[in-house]
Amino acid sequence: MKIAFYNLQNIFYRPIDLVQRFRAENRARWVAEFERLLLLRERSQKDFDRMRVLSRFLGFDPAGTPSHFTVKNVMGQLLLSRGLDLDGHKASHLTDWEGWAMVDSMPINEKAIANKAEVIQTVDPDILVVTEVESRASLVEFNRHFLACTDSAPYREVVFMETNDPLGRGIGFLAKAGVQLVSLGTRINELDADENPTFDTDLQEYRLGMGSGKFLNVLCTQFVSGASDGETFKKRQWLQSKRIAELLAQRKKHADRRTILTGTLDAPAFSSAIAPLIKDSGLTDITRHTSFRGDLDKGPDAEYHSLGAYRMGVNIKQRDYLMLSKDLFDMVETCGLVRKGMWYNERPQWDMLESVKSERDAASGHPLLWCQIPM
Repeated sequence: MKIAFYNLQNIFYRPIDLVQRFRAENRARWVAEFERLLLLRERSQKDFDRMRVLSRFLGFDPAGTPSHFTVKNVMGQLLLSRGLDLDGHKASHLTDWEGWAMVDSMPINEKAIANKAEVIQTVDPDILVVTEVESRASLVEFNRHFLACTDSAPYREVVFMETNDPLGRGIGFLAKAGVQLVSLGTRINELDADENPTFDTDLQEYRLGMGSGKFLNVLCTQFVSGASDGETFKKRQWLQSKRIAELLAQRKKHADRRTILTGTLDAPAFSSAIAPLIKDSGLTDITRHTSFRGDLDKGPDAEYHSLGAYRMGVNIKQRDYLMLSKDLFDMVETCGLVRKGMWYNERPQWDMLESVKSERDAASGHPLLWCQIPM
C-alpha cells in the first residue's frame, strides 16, 4: 500500500493575498534574473518568453492586477471589464449580476493544474493527504476530472475540512477502494493558555480500516509561515511541535501504535523550532530510511549536500515531512520524493515534467513524499 503527502498550494484558484505575498518574497530573485537576461548579447526564444513572464511578475504592466471588475449582462452573457464602477451596485442576484465585483482570488494556470495531477499519478498512492486546498468542491472536481484516468481509478473516499487558516485553505484526504475511513478527528477548537488556537491550521487525524483487518492512524498538520517576526514564528512552531509530541506520547499507551504524521513544518530537521517532534514524538521521517530515493540534481550538485536539504543530491530545503512510528518505519519497503513538478531557476537542477516551461507551470513549490508499506 502506498501512502503519500502533497502540499498542493491550491488546485484551481489561489487567494490574491497569497499571490501578492509570493511576488513580494521573490521580487529580488526575479530582478536579478531579468537583468541577467537583459545583458545577454544574444537571446533565444526561450529567453524572450521568460522575460515576458518576469515582466508580468515584476509589474511592468501598468494595469497590474486589478482589485475590481465591472460586470455587464449583454444578451445573457456576462462581460467583464477592468476597474470599479462607482456609480453602480455590487453584482449579485438582486442586480441580475450586473455591477462591480471584487477580485479576491486568481485562477491557477491550466498546465499547473494538470501537472499537479501528473505528479500524483506518478506515484499513484492508495492513500493521499493534501494541504492548502481551497474547497471541497475543488478537491472533488480534481479527483473526478484530473486524477481519474484509464490506468487509475478515482479515489472513493474524498474528505475535506477547513482549518484555522485565515485564507480558507483546508486539508484533504483521499483513499482508494479497500481503505475505509473509520473516524475523523480535529483539534481546530483546541486553545492554548492565552485562549488562542493551539494550531495555526489544525491537527487532523484519520482512523483507517484496511482490508486485512488492520488499522492505521494518519495525522496531518501545517505550520503556517509568513509571520513578520521570525522568532515569533519559531516559538509557534515549537509550541505546536511540543503539543503534537505530547499527544503522540499518550498514544503509546495503546496497543495499536501504527501512526503516520504528515505535514508542512516549514523547517529543516535540525531546527530547534521543531525539535520536540523530531526528538520526542517516537516517529522517524522517511528521509532516514535506507530505501529513500529521489531524482538527483544534475551535474556537480549530485555530489553536494546543502544545509537543510533532504539528502545529498536532493538539494531543496526540507519543509515537508512524512513521519512513521517505529513499527511502520521498520515495515517500509520503499519510499521517496517526487519533485519533477517543481520549477528551478538555475541551480540546483533536476528533471522536470516537459510541460513545466516556467514558474507559472509548476505543479507546486513542494515535492510529493511517499512510502510503500505492506498492509
